Amino acid sequence: METKDNIEQIFVNFVKDFVAKDKQDRILQFFQNKKDWWKIKIEFHTSNPFDSKKILEIEPNQQYADNIYVKLKKLGTKEECLSLLDYLNNETYNCKLEDKLADTVGFLYETIIYCPATKTGYFESGHAKDRYILKS
Repeated sequence: METKDNIEQIFVNFVKDFVAKDKQDRILQFFQNKKDWWKIKIEFHTSNPFDSKKILEIEPNQQYADNIYVKLKKLGTKEECLSLLDYLNNETYNCKLEDKLADTVGFLYETIIYCPATKTGYFESGHAKDRYILKS
């Protein structure tokens, strides 16, 4: 289980790794003050904050939890992952990749599932078809 300090550093590293350089400071500034964490969730309502070189589009006919799971496993993604937006919501953020994908894919609920060991993950925004595999 991740300690609080580890998850905070993992979140900062995630932003530095996946968010476009010109948007990093804004998100990290919100992260410094827990009262502003809701603003981070708004930032991730779309895929706009991401560095386009770090996200892989998922074809519409492949946007199913089982297909995404297979693709992530091929990239080396571990079963034990973190749900970064759940962390910001002060909810349980340690998750099993397959279960979390099954619970989130296609529900149009902002989701960032991240595996720090492999720097891979999954993003879904609040918009249909805005689903990406994250790969650094």
